[in-house]
Amino acid sequence: MNVAWWCSGTPGQVWVWRYTPFLGVWVVVVALIGSYVRAHRRAGRPLDVRLTRRWVAGVVAIMVVSEWPIGALGAGYLATVGIVRYIGLTFVAAPLLIAGTPTWLLDRMLPLSSRRWAVVRALTRWPVALLLFNAVLFGTHLPGTIDTLKITQLGSFAVDVAHLGAALVWWFPAMRREPERGGIREPVRAFYLFASSMLMFVPATFLAFSPLPLYGLYELAPPLWLGFDPLRDQQLAGVLMNTVGGLVLWTIIAIGFMRWAKAEERADEDARRARHSSAGLIREP
Repeated sequence: MNVAWWCSGTPGQVWVWRYTPFLGVWVVVVALIGSYVRAHRRAGRPLDVRLTRRWVAGVVAIMVVSEWPIGALGAGYLATVGIVRYIGLTFVAAPLLIAGTPTWLLDRMLPLSSRRWAVVRALTRWPVALLLFNAVLFGTHLPGTIDTLKITQLGSFAVDVAHLGAALVWWFPAMRREPERGGIREPVRAFYLFASSMLMFVPATFLAFSPLPLYGLYELAPPLWLGFDPLRDQQLAGVLMNTVGGLVLWTIIAIGFMRWAKAEERADEDARRARHSSAGLIREP
């Protein structure tokens, strides 16, 4: 059995349906779950079932898109699977990890008066987070980046870390509820996610409408089945980025906006009732 540290691509190597464990993936999984449980034990706090499920689900998402076969296929054979890996890290794993982090643990790791929080705060201000996330999105999907980094285990690992790290920074202001942590609310959050969805269309459009294959790594990969050439693979990858990523963001925008509208309606109704009650009290002799 072949063993590797992380998934990477080798141009021209024929795909073989033989399990190849990636040890680095299992190290990351054990480290994330182990550190979460250890932090609770050191603080003397019980595991919150709801939050723990989210954290574990985020870690499982990292494992699924990084282990064999999805990790190997996405790193060196199919651009479509590569986009599936990106979506899994960005739109599944990252928000679940943030949603699974309790407030007390965040306060313990990043005290508001610490230099660590000052750095994180600077990165997670929503204009900065928006620019950082999209800079990583654009930079890591350039042909030179893919063809240079994904052919080595270290380079492929660096790309995945960049995707997950940028996604954590990007989701942080949109998902955290604490105002002191820079959490944003509607309608700013709707604009934030809308802007992200619009910017994401740019690289997706290049992939979907390019007349030629952009990535030598996927172009030189032996086909897994007939009739699915590198150009069709690349075009489908662009469609997936547009549709799946856009659908996730627009769904969140719609849900958040409807909740905000209902909350505003309830606040207006409460204000009217308060005014009517005050008026009634004033009229009484």
